[in-house]
Amino acid sequence: MIAFKKKGNSRQIPKEAGLLERISWCAFDFSNSAFSTVVVDLVFSLYFIRIICAHRTDATFLITFTTFLNQLLVGLLLPLVGTFSDVTGKRKEIVLVFFTLCTLTTAYLGTTVEGEVWKGLITYAIAHISFSFSESLVASFLPEIAPESMLGRISGWSRAAGNLGAFISLMTIYPLLSAGFIQSNVNHIRLCFPLVALIYALAGLPFFLNTHQRTPGSQANFSIALKNFYSRTAQMIPSLLKQKYVLLFFLAFFLYSSGATVIMVVIAVYSQMQLGVSGAEQIWLFLTLQIGSAIGAFIFGFLEDTFGPKRTLQLNVGLWFVCVALTLFLGQKWLFFLVTFLIGTANGSLYSVSRALMGLISPPEQVGEYFGLWGLVGRLASGIGPLVFGLLFEINKSFQTPLFAPLIFFGLGLFGLIFLPNQKPTKIESKMPARGS
Repeated sequence: MIAFKKKGNSRQIPKEAGLLERISWCAFDFSNSAFSTVVVDLVFSLYFIRIICAHRTDATFLITFTTFLNQLLVGLLLPLVGTFSDVTGKRKEIVLVFFTLCTLTTAYLGTTVEGEVWKGLITYAIAHISFSFSESLVASFLPEIAPESMLGRISGWSRAAGNLGAFISLMTIYPLLSAGFIQSNVNHIRLCFPLVALIYALAGLPFFLNTHQRTPGSQANFSIALKNFYSRTAQMIPSLLKQKYVLLFFLAFFLYSSGATVIMVVIAVYSQMQLGVSGAEQIWLFLTLQIGSAIGAFIFGFLEDTFGPKRTLQLNVGLWFVCVALTLFLGQKWLFFLVTFLIGTANGSLYSVSRALMGLISPPEQVGEYFGLWGLVGRLASGIGPLVFGLLFEINKSFQTPLFAPLIFFGLGLFGLIFLPNQKPTKIESKMPARGS
């Protein structure tokens, strides 16, 4: 049995966060985007397949299977980490541990060379898992640094910081990747990892210097607190089974999120191995993706205000479906750049619109618990999607055929959305089934 006592803190914490604290929190999204865009989406997957596994045929399966395990572990362990942070009241200190671990392992990826398959995979897994934990815990600070009336505005600042982080990190590594993912350029490619680790560390530092945790630790027994969490989750199941809209949305969200994760994980590999997009072209491809993402966040935000989250989400998932269908049959680079821009447009708001629809259909008295389950569904989708792609690739050794998997995911997800309430963003309590019915 583990219990914690909170030490007194002589430093006075302001009741309300100021501008510096809010900007420092947003800067962490700059840091996150540097890691996710460069390491997860672009550099490591190509470096692993083209260099580390240069003489192996199972590299694509290994990287997608590792992604599956990463997300599964995060989904299973995040409640434990979250409960531990709540009990101890040391959320920022726990973030610092994972943040430091992610920084060090990202830099260490630069030491991997051809043939060091397991060293590369294990180091990448530790970096990715640590990143996921710190990202989730930092997100939980938002209600403490912004009043309810500013939540959307601060989230917008954060998204803008994320786009900026992606742009700057991509332009920083541009000279290193311009020669392509080839053996003669290995030393330059390896430099990308410590360079991104430095950007990640510097951009994340203001969060630790300027933000404050205002929610004190519960000083409860950790074992009991964790047991109570899982007990509450188990007790939610009968209630969840009565919420047909929530169940249907969870299924649709799982499907189209699996599809989106597949595309974002394999887009760099697919573009090079299938279409010959290499070197500097890869950087421009991802810059195109980021431009589309920034524009998409604005466009779909306007559509959501006009038509409501359900119809907007249908348009978004429909755009994903069209993009994947086009990718299956196009053969020219310039067309793929156009499709990549459209993918970025859809990706820029997929989760924000999904979050709005989740808030619309959740029972008001259980909204926090249902959002927790929604997050778990998203984690599982982030693992299952790439795993399915990897298995299909392993069967036929084709990068094109496995793309039918996300096409089916998006098609089924879009079909599931048809049956959800068709309203502007107002609570639909009158349409929800009554308790006990």
